[in-house]
Amino acid sequence: MRYFFGLIYGLVYGVAHIIPGLSGGTFLVIFGCYDTVCEAFALNIKEIKQHFFFLLFFGVGTIGGLIGFAHVITFLLNGFEIQTNLFFMGLVLGGLPLIIKIASSEEKVKPICLLPFIVGVIIVVSLVLFEKLNVFEAETVQSVGFMFSLRIVFYSFIAAVAMVMPGISGAFVLVAFGVYDMYMTALKEMDFTVLGPAIIGVLFGIVIGAKLILLILKKFKLIVYSAIIGMVIGSVVPLLPNGFGLNIETFTGLICLALGGGAAYIMGKKEEPV
Repeated sequence: MRYFFGLIYGLVYGVAHIIPGLSGGTFLVIFGCYDTVCEAFALNIKEIKQHFFFLLFFGVGTIGGLIGFAHVITFLLNGFEIQTNLFFMGLVLGGLPLIIKIASSEEKVKPICLLPFIVGVIIVVSLVLFEKLNVFEAETVQSVGFMFSLRIVFYSFIAAVAMVMPGISGAFVLVAFGVYDMYMTALKEMDFTVLGPAIIGVLFGIVIGAKLILLILKKFKLIVYSAIIGMVIGSVVPLLPNGFGLNIETFTGLICLALGGGAAYIMGKKEEPV
């Protein structure tokens, strides 16, 4: 059963990286396997050996979520944007009580925590503004070459660091950089002109990001989680769907919001972390 959950957790983690505004790291915290997966990303051999089969199933699920659900998520966002976004918003908000509980488990919340909380909100909202203002021009595969590949490695590196951090959406980082559509097309068509350098950037970003977040968490857990909570709340902004209002889509979307919140809350009540 543990390995089955590893597969499901990986699947959700992979799908989360396809949807702008959704943080895969947040779900790892909700599922109770953040430390295990993060240690594996940081190439901690001892942790990898100890949880090898769980991580194996998690990896299979992640790849399945990224590749297998690229078409499905595109279909859902195109046909049921409000319901899909509100469901995932519910998942994010439903996990907040657990994140707050973890943050305050070892020491009491202090007034200084307000500062990293605000910074966390600003970071995510800034990404939204970058996207709205078209700060970065959209990349196209027509400009293939060494510098193109180098830029893809850079974008992927930054997005991968975000993939490890709860509260920040790697997909939305790609949206802000103007390369999200190109990445999604490459995933659907298995275009290694883009995927090749992207994989290199992701591998370096995940390892370095995991090592960095683990180091900071050990020394400043409460401060880091305060920023994470700010980023989680800020991530609601890019998830707000177009067309939200007094209509049937919003009504069914609110039901999806409740279902998502309930699912995350139930997951967060799980007694035994991985």
